[in-house]
Amino acid sequence: MSKAIQKMETIQAIDRAFQILETISRTGNMTLAELHDKINISKASLSRLVYTLVENGYIEKRNNNEYSLTLKAYEVGINAVQNLDQISLINSTLADLSRETGRVAQFSIEDNNQLLCVQSIGQTAPSFSVYTNVGRRSPLYCTSAGKAILSAYSNNEIIERWEKFDVKPLTEHTITDVHALLQDISEIKQRHYALDREENEYNIFCVGALVMNYTNTPLGAISISGNTLTGEEERTISETLVAAVKRLSATLGYVMR
Repeated sequence: MSKAIQKMETIQAIDRAFQILETISRTGNMTLAELHDKINISKASLSRLVYTLVENGYIEKRNNNEYSLTLKAYEVGINAVQNLDQISLINSTLADLSRETGRVAQFSIEDNNQLLCVQSIGQTAPSFSVYTNVGRRSPLYCTSAGKAILSAYSNNEIIERWEKFDVKPLTEHTITDVHALLQDISEIKQRHYALDREENEYNIFCVGALVMNYTNTPLGAISISGNTLTGEEERTISETLVAAVKRLSATLGYVMR
């Protein structure tokens, strides 16, 4: 006779301690009253938990009666991030995306005001697109990955760098006006993904999204490339991609603020 598998219960005090740490990490310095407003814990239990975290060196009490994370908490997070195999995590994400979408998935970084493709999965035929080749450089202003990276910058920063981009029309769809690019970037920030509709190459359509790291700065961008992009394809691909980069960024230590 089979035995029922019982789900192991968590330890409530530890759950609450982690909740305190995560709340302070997202909000910054907080008083006990502010923590109590955010967390559904009695004031007596909250005081004991905070005291325990202070005694163990994970939070500290400041002169204004506010509590903040210490460098010990930061050290734990940094050690965890440094032990991650970032390349394996990125490659695993690319493989999953390529399999789910049936398209080329690539990871690119910004390098010297250009987009550099450092990994590409899902296409063996070299004739598909030079844009998808590892080691290939492309403009930031007319690629989905490049524009996704630019979306992390302010308008003034983009304008300052515009002259360094050596802007030229690669196709009839290439954005060559900085104000048009800024409008596109504004839309990218709202929907959380960028589009390249034959802006860099004819017959190549791409959807790109930003990957963030534990320093809350852009690590690069992942893009999905194919020869078509209908409205339905854009919807399904963008949903899959945005969800994937959010998971990857969180694994790499990014905390949304």
